[in-house]
Amino acid sequence: MLLKYKTFGSESNITKIPLFILHGLLGSMDNWRTQAKRLSENRQVYTLDLRNHGSSPHLKGMSYREMYEDVIEVIRHENLEEVHLLGHSMGGKVAMQLALAQASFIKSLIVVDIAPKPYPLWHQKTLHAVINAPVTTMNSRQDVDNYLKPSIEDATERSFMIKNLKRNKDADGFSWRCNLQEISRGYLKIAGFSTALEQFPDSTLFIRGEDSNYINESDQPLIQNLFPKAEIFSINRSGHLPHIQQADHFFEMVNTFLITKE
Repeated sequence: MLLKYKTFGSESNITKIPLFILHGLLGSMDNWRTQAKRLSENRQVYTLDLRNHGSSPHLKGMSYREMYEDVIEVIRHENLEEVHLLGHSMGGKVAMQLALAQASFIKSLIVVDIAPKPYPLWHQKTLHAVINAPVTTMNSRQDVDNYLKPSIEDATERSFMIKNLKRNKDADGFSWRCNLQEISRGYLKIAGFSTALEQFPDSTLFIRGEDSNYINESDQPLIQNLFPKAEIFSINRSGHLPHIQQADHFFEMVNTFLITKE
């Protein structure tokens, strides 16, 4: 089953290599609408809902191989020979795994605030709170926000979660668009990262939030080993969401990188 995706940009950009954007855990392609519109001035941009997220199919399995094969299916469906690939957080891991396993599809790679390594189970508390939220009995999104606030203190993170809500047509309250049960079952794989001895030989840009702890200086040898042409840049006054917290700076960095890779 094909992932749900949207395309930005006019047919005049069709001669340029398109950009695919992959969102993070519990996010959706809508999180990237603003950046996609801006970046589509120079090329076509595709935003995708990864499996069990957004409007994409609810499928068994959350391994990175399964997720990147879904992305390849969209590339082939669109009859594209190669793409620029950008991924944030979990989507960054999908992007890295795809580039390492199937480099021929990828012209260049942009990884946003994630490293090619396993992470602690930081999202367990969030997943537990969301799964147990009685959304079917709630009357408004503000009610859900108030319920989640003690467990998810960051307002931006809560707003991302609330965007996953849909109002029930034939019943009271809300339900979640994302497949929380399958995501929760696959969380150990999502937090992990494993690779063989592959390298991605082409241009790679790592963007980290200066105030984020997802990419540290100690990760640089690992990154360079897998992505020998990698450049690592920080965006000041931003955390794990530099594309939102410093949107202009992020856009300029990505747009300049892509223009130089045509």
